[in-house]
Amino acid sequence: MKNREELIAIASTYLYQGLLEHKPEEVLFADDCVRMEMGWETGGNAEQLREILKQDNYLINKAIHDLVWVVEAPYLDARFSLELHGIDLVMRIATRFKIVDGLIQHIEILFNAGDMHQAVMDATEPLRTDL
Repeated sequence: MKNREELIAIASTYLYQGLLEHKPEEVLFADDCVRMEMGWETGGNAEQLREILKQDNYLINKAIHDLVWVVEAPYLDARFSLELHGIDLVMRIATRFKIVDGLIQHIEILFNAGDMHQAVMDATEPLRTDL
């Protein structure tokens, strides 16, 4: 079993290389990793998740602030604010990761986008794979 710092380093590849640096090939996904957003499945394997993270709508992500980790291996909860380029909006995000054998096996995301919440939900719906 990995220690707290190692688990955080693995999950952080999604936050930093995936969401901010636009280098999804560096995210430590398990081949069969599943991502859920607001109860919808929005990715069913590593290849699909990497392709999604290459999409232009992720280029708006600017910075992560106020990051707090709660670790109860193999689960990690990350709570943070996501600052966006060109929009006066900071999203509040809670993300649960499950790490298995040093790879991200499962991601579950909940977010609050304030006044833009419905627009963000509408942008998320086309990513659904559970239709």
